[in-house]
Amino acid sequence: MVTESGKRRKEGISHFVLVHGACHGAWCWYKLSDLLKKAGHRVTAVDLGGAGLNPNDGDAIRTLAEYNQPLADIMKTLPDRDGAEEEEKVILVGHSMGGVSLTCMMEQFPYKIAAAVFATAFMPLPGTTPLQLMNQVYDRNQTWGDTEFKYGLEGQPGIPTSFKFGSNFLRQYLYQNSPSQDITLAESLLRSVPVLDEEVLYSTESYGRVPRAFIVAKQDKAIWEELQRKMIADNPPDKTYEMQESDHSPFFSCPAQLARILQEISTEFY
Repeated sequence: MVTESGKRRKEGISHFVLVHGACHGAWCWYKLSDLLKKAGHRVTAVDLGGAGLNPNDGDAIRTLAEYNQPLADIMKTLPDRDGAEEEEKVILVGHSMGGVSLTCMMEQFPYKIAAAVFATAFMPLPGTTPLQLMNQVYDRNQTWGDTEFKYGLEGQPGIPTSFKFGSNFLRQYLYQNSPSQDITLAESLLRSVPVLDEEVLYSTESYGRVPRAFIVAKQDKAIWEELQRKMIADNPPDKTYEMQESDHSPFFSCPAQLARILQEISTEFY
């Protein structure tokens, strides 16, 4: 007798867990979610701490564990054992700063992940902090434009506690190839994201056992292609894909191509 999960595996059907980047939420994946569901896949889009419909205040979140808690809660519901059947695992897809969250989950729940996909996402080396990753973006662009920062850490008045992208910065650096209606949607739904200066740590025994794929967005003006290529060279993934026309937000600018790549990854790794 063929189980339902066995049938899904035979048919190449996967469970994708979509993890947004800074200031965004589960809402940003609406086009991709629709395409993947129409192809028969299961899709879960998460709101991280202080994002989307999550009730927490991003300015009050001070640790990666707090920020990642909604994603960790989803991972905890999955079977937890070494050698779990592939159809019980998920494919994690992270965008931008969502790559930090993927990295944390790969270390914490390696047996539950069939593959981790970094879609023009940060793929940090051990010991890197989210604040350092933000600084890499600034070093290239030399501006945050009209991005709004909040300050207030006790004893560290010059260190931001959270930020939210400004409309002009969005349009110039994140969404320059994206439809105007999606930009308008984003402007109404963005929320402040915590600025965290906590090291991301992982091991070859846990993180290292999860297959990785990286999707290069060649017209990204936030995480520019040269930075994406450097991350790939420093920490080579199992597979690399390219999106020629994608800006920093492929879920808006090239959702159909992104869906095709993810289905290819599903066939190879799930």
